[in-house]
Amino acid sequence: MRVAAKGSEIDFHLIAQVERAVRSEGGAEVVRRNIERRTKEAVQETVPTRDELQRIIQEIKRKLDYLNRYLRIDIDEQLEIPVVKIFERDTNRLIRQIPPEQILELMKRIDQMLGVLLSERV
Repeated sequence: MRVAAKGSEIDFHLIAQVERAVRSEGGAEVVRRNIERRTKEAVQETVPTRDELQRIIQEIKRKLDYLNRYLRIDIDEQLEIPVVKIFERDTNRLIRQIPPEQILELMKRIDQMLGVLLSERV
């Protein structure tokens, strides 16, 4: 039996199976392992592989070539996050940066402030 409740679906048979498994000897451990296994599988399905990322980046670069633009992805050394920049091919003019420079500076200052606060507490 399945009942839809505010956009979600409840499977009462599955709930009953879980309850029986938990009540049985060692059932809670089996349920815990199944939940961990299914969680890992779900995460693996949603996280793109390195090859998929490379393929996506190449596709983006190909599309930008049509617009006379090119893409550069750098890693900010202090924050250790990716910074994507789009340049005009002819003039090397920066068209767009994600995240913007102001946000990067703000993030760096917040990190510095947190460092000061944490070092004073210790």
